[in-house]
Amino acid sequence: MRTVWALLPLFLGAPVLLQLHAQSRPSITPPRLISMPPPDCRAGKPCHRTHGQVRLIVDVLEDGKVGDIRVEIGDDATLADAATAAAQQAEFVAGSFLGKPQNMDYVLNFRF
Repeated sequence: MRTVWALLPLFLGAPVLLQLHAQSRPSITPPRLISMPPPDCRAGKPCHRTHGQVRLIVDVLEDGKVGDIRVEIGDDATLADAATAAAQQAEFVAGSFLGKPQNMDYVLNFRF
């Protein structure tokens, strides 16, 4: 019976310990897209009336500006160029780790 009473505080305190453990994990906040113009595929542009999908990996810098852009999916170069031009004008809230802004990747998907 004493063993049961000795273990009772452990069972009652377990939720508090789990909550404290969850709060001690590193805080990572991913970048957040604020604005981005649509790709320009109006009449007269090379991508006009072209259909496909493009996925870009954008490096969001510490100040929220766009750094390097890599094409992950997209066979049509004209669509990739239009998507890249739009992504270069995007504005972000920078991602952070432990409250400090960090360079982070962000995935942009375009469907033409």
